[in-house]
This record gives sequence, structure tokens and C-alpha cells, in this order.
Amino acid sequence: MTATPASLEQEAARAALGLPELIAAAEHAAAAVTAGRHARQRPGRSDTFWQFRDYAPGDPSSVIDWRQSARLERRLLVRQTEWEQPQTLLLWCDGDEDFDFAGKDRPSKRFRGQTIALALAMVLLRSGERVGLWGGAEPPLTGAQSIPALAHRLLHRQASLTEMAPAPGAHVLLVSDFHRPPEDLHDVFARIREARGRPMAVVVEDPLEEVFPYQGATRFEGPGGAIRRRFGDAGSVREAYQEQRREHHEKLKHAVRLPHELVRFHSTDQSPAPLLLSLLQRMSEEG
Repeated sequence: MTATPASLEQEAARAALGLPELIAAAEHAAAAVTAGRHARQRPGRSDTFWQFRDYAPGDPSSVIDWRQSARLERRLLVRQTEWEQPQTLLLWCDGDEDFDFAGKDRPSKRFRGQTIALALAMVLLRSGERVGLWGGAEPPLTGAQSIPALAHRLLHRQASLTEMAPAPGAHVLLVSDFHRPPEDLHDVFARIREARGRPMAVVVEDPLEEVFPYQGATRFEGPGGAIRRRFGDAGSVREAYQEQRREHHEKLKHAVRLPHELVRFHSTDQSPAPLLLSLLQRMSEEG
């Protein structure tokens, strides 16, 4: 079908829907964890000053800071610069309709997941790193000016978790409720690991999915209105449901095999700041 000006205008309006709200939420989350560069400083070659240290045998005389050394008695100080090789982070957010679930007065799981992913991207882009979407044809973006474009991609790109090719050498953040067989996550972690990448996963849930507060006759519907399950007394299955949920979470955790890999759980009634700090810390560590 040939695109018309009217259809293109409608598509542009749909593409813009939710973008300012997502950027604002991500800005708030990013501001809560850092105002600048995340901590991954190491000595290396660059023009960015890091710290002074004492001169050691074998250091070339060109690295001695003579002005600072003159202020001290019998000490030579070496000016260390910072390691500046950019990292690449690739993001994936679940596109399944179940991820749209939201409890009363809380954001949907999808919106919170996208907020976490974009907030982490904001911190990295402003620190000189590269961020893109896993499974996307476009190259990773750089610079703070890329944030709106990345947010647009994050809102509207749908990709299959199990069909995507590994991303060589990149950090990969997977965000979902992972209401799927745990083996899917194990397989993706293994493929990223084999490509020398570093996989991280965030499992986003609503508090209702933990406490299961339902009683009596209850009908559970999908986002489209289709009936999924019907219980004569929902309270009678609470303990079995919660035990099955705990087992599912334990199996998801077992996707982790190496120290720099990570699976974290997040509820939409919690602040995303502690989670973002743990993700930044894991990215700053050596594998």
C-alpha cells in the first residue's frame, strides 16, 4: 500500500505519543543516581587527568609533573590520565502485550522498564559511551544529543528475544517480566557470553504479581480482553502460585555464569535509583 500524506502524519503522531513522558521519567531517574561520568576510571592513554602518583623506576621523565613535584620535598609526582576506550551498551525491552500490565496508580511494567533502560543510556551517553538497541540495524548512538532518537527507538522497536544474533563485545541489557520459559533467558545469556559480551537482565513486575491479593470468583484477562484464566476461588491457589513464582525466579537467576553477568528483580512501586546504581557498578567492573 502506498503511503499518503495523511497516513504519514498519523504514523508520526503515533511515534511521538509517550516520548516526552518517557524522557522526563528517565531524566528524573538518571538525576537520582549520577550527575556525570560513571565510575570506571583506570590509568591509560587520554587527555583527561585522573590522579597523581609517585614516580616509579621505569617511568619516562616526560610523565613527571615538575611543577607539582617542586612543591614537595624529595618526591616526584607522575600525572596519570584516564582510560578512555568507549563501551557499548545495547538495550532490549520486551514487546509482549503482557508487559503492559499496570496496577492502580502505578506505571505499567513496560513504561518502567523503558524508563530504566533510557535512564541508564542517558548516563552512559553523557559519559562518552555508545548506546543502541539490540537487534536493530542502526549503529549505536553517541552523545547526549542522541537521547530523543534513542527514546523514539525504544518506544517503537519490537524485536524477538530468541531470534536475535549475539552482539560481539558489548554490554547487553534485557528488560522484561520474563513470563516465558527460563531457558529462553539462559540461551540468550549463553549466546552473548560466547560473543564475549556481557549480559544483564532486569525482571520488572507489579506488586500485585507478588502478593496475589485476589479472592473469590476471579477472571483474568489479557490486555486485549481475551480471558486467560478463571477461578472459582482465586484465594485457594495463592500459595501454589507464589511457590511457582519463586521457583521461576530462581531459574531465571541461574542464567548467570560469570562475575560480570547480572539478573536483578524490580517492582514498579520501588524507586529505580538503586537498580540503576547496581547496573552502572556492574558495567564499571572488569569481567
